[in-house]
Amino acid sequence: MRDGAAMAYQTLKVSTQGAVMTVAVDRPDALNALNNAVWEELLDAFAAAEADDTIRALLLVSASPKSFVAGADIKEFTALDGLGARERSARIMGNYDRLRRLAKPSVAAIEGWCLGGGMELALACDVRVASRTAKFGYPEIKLGIFPGTGGTVLLARLIGAAAAREICLLGEIIDAERAYGLGLVGRVVEPPALEATGRALAERLASFSPVALRECKRVLDAMLDDDMAPHRPTELDAYRTAFDSEDRHEGVAAFIAKRAPSFTGR
Repeated sequence: MRDGAAMAYQTLKVSTQGAVMTVAVDRPDALNALNNAVWEELLDAFAAAEADDTIRALLLVSASPKSFVAGADIKEFTALDGLGARERSARIMGNYDRLRRLAKPSVAAIEGWCLGGGMELALACDVRVASRTAKFGYPEIKLGIFPGTGGTVLLARLIGAAAAREICLLGEIIDAERAYGLGLVGRVVEPPALEATGRALAERLASFSPVALRECKRVLDAMLDDDMAPHRPTELDAYRTAFDSEDRHEGVAAFIAKRAPSFTGR
């Protein structure tokens, strides 16, 4: 791909500079929520990066400072039943795996909201740097569900079971310093330095041997995949059960109506 070239997308801004491809999610009116259109274009961009020998690293950012990715697009949940939700979860789980298993290294430069599916997207990257104003969390429990597209098991493997349990069950939003302390991000910088720091990390990765990076990632992914694989069916089945509940319907309806949910345990 020609240096500085931009690829045409509806929900992304994708460009190249040197050996780094920058992918910026661009749905500002929806706080960059991940819907089917965003996923289709993200997968296309990942494939383009993988196929282009001149691209040696991927930088994932937001096109606006307010939100990296605020999670999944909840409006798409209203047409799903439990089986459909399980199938969707399995598909999106595979999408995160596609990013994580890219032969080329990826960096997430995070500012604003990084919630739910957005945090899963960041966790699928190899290196994460956050603006000091970034906010993280899995708020799905407030909708009567949980992060069931791979986020529960992956988080526990990356930061430990006790910290993951607290994040998943409480649904609290944590700041960048807390995220750093837990190992969710590798470094925290002031907002004006975020883009330059993310790019510098991507360029540093791009300067290393593509063979060594690819093989190192393959080993790291193999260890992680072996650790997670036995638990993924449990996660998918549990997500389907939660999605079929009356509580999930109430949680989603309350979210869309911007009111507090009233859960009954059914």
